[in-house]
Amino acid sequence: MVLANAFRRAWFHGRRLPGRALLARLLAPLTLGLVGGCSGAAVEVPQEFPIPLVEKLPLRMGLLLTPELTSYVHEQTLEGSGDWRIELGSAQTPMFRNLLAGMFESSEIATTAGAPGLAGVLEPAIEEVQFSTPDQTRSDYYEVWIRYRFQLFGRDGTLVADWPLAAYGKANQRHYGMSSREPALQAAALAACRDAMAFFTVQFRSVPDVQRWLAAELAGGSE
Repeated sequence: MVLANAFRRAWFHGRRLPGRALLARLLAPLTLGLVGGCSGAAVEVPQEFPIPLVEKLPLRMGLLLTPELTSYVHEQTLEGSGDWRIELGSAQTPMFRNLLAGMFESSEIATTAGAPGLAGVLEPAIEEVQFSTPDQTRSDYYEVWIRYRFQLFGRDGTLVADWPLAAYGKANQRHYGMSSREPALQAAALAACRDAMAFFTVQFRSVPDVQRWLAAELAGGSE
């Protein structure tokens, strides 16, 4: 999440200003800083996601991406801090494409829960997004939390597993300039998405219903 600004110097070139004009010159930068501090921010998560370097499962997987996911936007008005907007949707396709590309022998976009030739179809969804600003936490950090829900469908389209996943990301505003909100908020949101990828690769095989599905698929029981 993202940033703050306030003080500038007033430079006077030679001639003396009248008292009222001088006061206006001195107050103008502070007024601008206060207005800027209430302007909020609008960011879009960059489509920059690595492919996980893990042992691939010898399965052909499908990925079902709903319009609700790929167009997801979180909007919120913070008292005294303006309107905030985090566009997550456009990043979800490359994020999950790369995730499945690293975890499975092959993967493809699916249009239905059950598709011929696919061992399973994964459908991700965003249930909730929260964020905090340095002003709220009295720290240097913007923080973003994303709660996902995943559903796994078997070969015949029946639901075989359903589980939540919470992801978290943060970014230090001092790394992006104290007077700019957008870069740090964007970095925190990107970090939360990457955290979701990392956590998914670790969690996937430990979900009980997924374990049962995997055991059957790897044993060839559903071929």
